[in-house]
Amino acid sequence: MSATAERIPLLIPPTGTENPVGDAVLCRAMTHRGLVRLHNEDAFCVETKADYHLFAIADGLGGHRGGSIASEMAIDTIKNEFEKWNGKGKERFVVKAINAANMEVFNTSQSHPELFNMQTTATAVVLESDSLAIAHVGDCRLYRVRNGRAAVLTKDHSQAAELLRMHLISEKDAPQHPGRHQLTRSVGSSPFLRVDLVKEKTSHGDSYVLASDGLWSELDPLDIRDALLDDNIEKSLEQMVAMVLKAGAPDNLTAIIFRVS
Repeated sequence: MSATAERIPLLIPPTGTENPVGDAVLCRAMTHRGLVRLHNEDAFCVETKADYHLFAIADGLGGHRGGSIASEMAIDTIKNEFEKWNGKGKERFVVKAINAANMEVFNTSQSHPELFNMQTTATAVVLESDSLAIAHVGDCRLYRVRNGRAAVLTKDHSQAAELLRMHLISEKDAPQHPGRHQLTRSVGSSPFLRVDLVKEKTSHGDSYVLASDGLWSELDPLDIRDALLDDNIEKSLEQMVAMVLKAGAPDNLTAIIFRVS
């Protein structure tokens, strides 16, 4: 990893403490400005409360005023909702948290002319025992590696992804399509937001990476799979970041890896 990388290593739970989620949940997270952008408009959080773990990423829209403010505001709102949450109905909670973030960003942009039209993506994941609840808007992605196979658990909300789902372009064309970064849904663009909800059962040894498009768009899914096969998730994270930096890292990149082990 580059010496200038902004890395925040995290371990859940701290060594020597009892963990209520299986045997252990290991986590590493990082964010990096990349090699082209002047500012980092990504934000993330990793939080734990009782039997629950929260992982969230937001990526402010590049070129929109207030992108970094929007992403930080979204993450702060999701964290605040998590702190207030009573632990019941994690599926309802993650959707409510994203909607709360949407209203916070939208209302702020409407009341501050200098921040008009600020927007962000947002993906929030709650892990409880043997299951996940995922709320998602935008083009951050949650990957899972299980038994040596990688799968993407979220759907991109971009023009290219929509065209691909309608079979109007091919999988080969999608990564180079001019609409690959043009979002069809974002947090803060409207007071009414449609949030994707994904439910996932976990298995022992599952590895997950929640990543902004600045990381996954520069990697082949096989690169992500191979990195997550490493027993040391810190090395997994460093390997992926190193590949993105070698490719030029044109965008901010943020990733959270967590493993049920």
